[in-house]
Amino acid sequence: MSSPETVTCGLCRRQFSKYTCPTCNVPYCSLTCFRSPVHSQCSETFYKKEVESDIRAEPSKSASERQRMLELLKRFEEESSTQDDLNSEDEDKESDLARRLKNVDLESTSPDQLWTLLTADEREKFLKAMEDPSSELALQLLASEELSVEKQEPWWSAAFSGMSSAQHGALPDPIKIPTTLASPSRPGPPLIYNSCAVLIAYAYTIRNLSVSSLSAAAEPDAEAARAIFASLTPFLTSRTSQTLHTSLESALTTLHSRLPADSATPQLLALLMRDAASLLRPSLVVDAESHLHIQALRAFGDMHALFQTRVHVAHKIAFYAAFVVSSPTVRTAATELERGVAVREAQSQADKVEWERVQQPKAQEKASKVEVVELDSK
Repeated sequence: MSSPETVTCGLCRRQFSKYTCPTCNVPYCSLTCFRSPVHSQCSETFYKKEVESDIRAEPSKSASERQRMLELLKRFEEESSTQDDLNSEDEDKESDLARRLKNVDLESTSPDQLWTLLTADEREKFLKAMEDPSSELALQLLASEELSVEKQEPWWSAAFSGMSSAQHGALPDPIKIPTTLASPSRPGPPLIYNSCAVLIAYAYTIRNLSVSSLSAAAEPDAEAARAIFASLTPFLTSRTSQTLHTSLESALTTLHSRLPADSATPQLLALLMRDAASLLRPSLVVDAESHLHIQALRAFGDMHALFQTRVHVAHKIAFYAAFVVSSPTVRTAATELERGVAVREAQSQADKVEWERVQQPKAQEKASKVEVVELDSK
């Protein structure tokens, strides 16, 4: 069972909770969350009971103080009534939307056609939800059963755990390295950090598209995957690129600059680096049917299948795979990646603490009726 320090706030779902609502027992992290619209049913009831209790407990209060508290109660009643009216309007809008979509085949209708069926208000509401992933509506959409069923986990998460589920597709076939590239003494520049960058880009592509593997992805996802590789690792897809990363930090800095600005967080980089390290590190146990670098070979095989119609890219992928299975620096690079994970996770935690210090209001265990009276008088 999780300790109180590790229970996530049930309202914002971003911070650890510090308190528990006395009415519904939901864990919450701050006064802001306690007063949030999604929790208004409890918070308003709590304030009302506190004021009523105070009036009964201290009949000696002055007439002006009692009047102010009664006005507070009246305001709570009016706001509750207004909220009920808004909820009723929302239900009417939902019924209207259901009627408009009743005879629409959602599977075959294009997104553009569906967009035209929405009213201006519905479009604005949807766009606002997408702009703020932490909003109540966005969280509801992202937590839907339909999305959870469709979402696929990376194939390697099943491979490493030894378990499989409906959310893991079949393992991709390992790449077959041409005999002309299989020589361990093959001359050429060290490509270990380019290989790290390719594997990080591969992990990002899989997770960004929520697919288990690229070779089994539908063509729209496959085309999106090829575009992501072209953006993150142009040295892989370009015919003329001569980029050679001489350090892991060089590869990470370049990748970080090419990731979308809203997702290039230390936490994401740590996750992708952990994925790449797991794929790159040689297996501890190898049998007659396996290979020391089976996970890397599956990853490169998945990419090779994605680019099989682009010969120059497919050849580069085979070259990188050949380098990885023959290079003595692979284990060292995997260790570097794992150390980098620890650095990024520490940075992510430091950023979180700083954000809480600057952005979050000072948490209080209970929202007192004194605060409400003071805010109301202002």
